[in-house]
Amino acid sequence: MTVKSISLAEKHSKFEEPWSPKRIAVVDGYDVKLAKAIGSFDWHKHDEEDELFFVSQGLLHIEIEGQDTVKLGPGELCVIPKGVRHRPVARTSDVHILLFEKSGVVNTGDNTDSDLTQTVEDL
Repeated sequence: MTVKSISLAEKHSKFEEPWSPKRIAVVDGYDVKLAKAIGSFDWHKHDEEDELFFVSQGLLHIEIEGQDTVKLGPGELCVIPKGVRHRPVARTSDVHILLFEKSGVVNTGDNTDSDLTQTVEDL
């Protein structure tokens, strides 16, 4: 197996679709995914999994049911604990996100009626 670096900027340049996660690596049963954000995602929660959001470009607000909005800029991250309803909202036009979550997690969580992407593609 060859070990190599991964450029987040280069990987983000390979796709345009918002809210469409792309898997770039797997770490001990956890997916490292990239996504782009435009506008608002759907309200949802993950009953069994925590979710990590890391912003590499732009401004992302994560609205959390029952608490103040978490505001993330470049180089900032937050972890949404399992069972917490949340909704990511892009506050600038070009938001790049890295997600870290268990393999098999559906990005729309308990919102199975969502029109947003519910599958992950390898990049």
